[in-house]
Amino acid sequence: MKVLIDPGHGVDTKGKCSPIWSDGTQLFEWQHNRMIARRLHDRLFDEGYVAEIIVPEDRDIPLHERARRANEICKKEKCIFISIHCNATPGAHGWEVWTTTRKNNSDKLAQCFLDVFPEVFPDKKLRGAKEKNYTVIDEVNCPAILTENFFMDTEDECHWLMTDDAVNRIVELHVRAIKRYKAI
Repeated sequence: MKVLIDPGHGVDTKGKCSPIWSDGTQLFEWQHNRMIARRLHDRLFDEGYVAEIIVPEDRDIPLHERARRANEICKKEKCIFISIHCNATPGAHGWEVWTTTRKNNSDKLAQCFLDVFPEVFPDKKLRGAKEKNYTVIDEVNCPAILTENFFMDTEDECHWLMTDDAVNRIVELHVRAIKRYKAI
């Protein structure tokens, strides 16, 4: 099974950043997502998995093109698709996973993430699974989810997101959930 990793958004996607906090720090979602994607890719490789980052570019790649790239790979190999994001709702906290409104193996993949979440994040809020036909997961011809990895516009959560602890734990969640999915 090949893991297709989609780091959401690009440098030219407007508005995908935290506020500039009083200490002068700011999180740019495209940059943060790519850091998580690279670490996830490397960690999966180290553990014997085959993975590919389908958007290696820093610029934003249209959602239909992301899905097209994934589908080209899915024609040749059994795959799963994970789109990595940070959430944004001022004052909100927590983590969530998205699937499409159709019932398919994406729901099983999402459930693996939900099952593993408390193991990796016993101290964080699980907002649960949500459904919406986001183009990037709706048009992909394999189990596909979108993870919203905490809130970049809530100051305490954003400052934590910018730590190695946060990035490493987000990667750990993804790795454990992928392993669980592969085992079913």
